[in-house]
Amino acid sequence: MKIVALIPAREGSKSIKNKNIIKVNKKTLIEYSIKTAKKSKFINEVYISTDSKKIQKIAIKLGAKAPFLRPKKISGDKSTDLEAFVHFNNWYKKILKKKIDIVVHLRTTTPFRKIKLIDKAIYIFLKNKKYSCLRSFVASKKTPFKMYFKKKNIAVPVISSKKELHSMGRQYLPKTFQHSGYIDILRIRDTIEKKSMVGKKIFFYFIKDKKASIDIDSKKDLLSI
Repeated sequence: MKIVALIPAREGSKSIKNKNIIKVNKKTLIEYSIKTAKKSKFINEVYISTDSKKIQKIAIKLGAKAPFLRPKKISGDKSTDLEAFVHFNNWYKKILKKKIDIVVHLRTTTPFRKIKLIDKAIYIFLKNKKYSCLRSFVASKKTPFKMYFKKKNIAVPVISSKKELHSMGRQYLPKTFQHSGYIDILRIRDTIEKKSMVGKKIFFYFIKDKKASIDIDSKKDLLSI
């Protein structure tokens, strides 16, 4: 069973310049994810997918593998995770002549992970083979039932219902959760090789620790740490 961690870390970022290598508590964001992945008892290899030579050098120094630079055409603001993962999987098969069974997706913007929760997630996923992927979730701060789209001058509920749930008190609304950057685990044959980041069946992995699930996406997020 080949389990590989992939940490995407492109150079560009509009919200925070050089976000992936900015220092938080004297460590770069990418260092947190690399060190966590290297501590796992399940992960065999830790790779970085980056378009930056600077990030590449830092990652290698920290003990990760960064044998290629991601093409610029799939490293822009509108580039997707799927493009990076498909590129990595194709590179791995072509160059190393091997196949990955499971890839663990760790985002640099969620640095304060606990290795016990990472290994627990991998263990659960290995035991539940009917799932194409595992995603981590936290309780939603705001409910989508009270959100709207704007179409010209018309307010359109994101979730339409005959009961007009958008006008009810929160205590009457279904509890919702949002995807967290804590950890994603993908079964390659059921996701990436089918051009999907989730496949057909997602395992729900709940993270109680809100601080551990922080997503650093703006300067405001940095100040809140």
